[in-house]
Amino acid sequence: MATKKDDNTKEVQFTYRWKSLEVTVKGLAPLAMQCRPTAVIDNLRRKDNGLPQVKYKSSDMRRFIDSMHWIDVTKKPDTLNDNYDDDYYKSELARLMHEEKETGKALFYIPCEAFKESICKGAYRSGLTKNLVDPRSWFIIRGDKAPITYSSVDMECVPTINKNARGAMVVSVYSKFNDWETKLNLDYNEALISAENLVAMMCASGLAVGVLARRTELSFGKYGTYTVTEAKK
Repeated sequence: MATKKDDNTKEVQFTYRWKSLEVTVKGLAPLAMQCRPTAVIDNLRRKDNGLPQVKYKSSDMRRFIDSMHWIDVTKKPDTLNDNYDDDYYKSELARLMHEEKETGKALFYIPCEAFKESICKGAYRSGLTKNLVDPRSWFIIRGDKAPITYSSVDMECVPTINKNARGAMVVSVYSKFNDWETKLNLDYNEALISAENLVAMMCASGLAVGVLARRTELSFGKYGTYTVTEAKK
């Protein structure tokens, strides 16, 4: 059966010229992480499966351990074990960080999607695009995790108001990484953006938006700012 050709149909052509770029990202301010506590995640799973809730021991040190993005979760100290005290967690974390420096194998990472969101927001705020969706087609970040290096990590406890607890004051625990750095491997569409403009966009986003918890774009944010120190095609 023959198909009638519609003379009004237009052929749409897409131009893709993908190029690769490796960039070194260096923090201008400390990096704050705050992942959900393991005890909360475990009880949410138990609730979904119709199991009774468990009241685990809680301490700032346990929440400090939980706040970090661990590359290998099997290395993360078990914060659900009530037999461990804070001294154990301190010594175990110190041991793992010493091992990290000796072997050069990173313990912690920044989700690549967090950088993607930061860069796209920066493009929108600087007027390079009219929405947050278009920049996502300009480039991709390979992989899911960007391992970080750092000089030290501190615990930061910040009093905050819990809106879900009728305005009760709670203490939020963050891990604060100092002098942090990471590398990102990007593929960008040269037909839409040049390497130079992409790097400039990343630098602008690093100052205006930042990355992860308490980042500079937030009203209470002062962390997570970054810049690009090196770019290799």
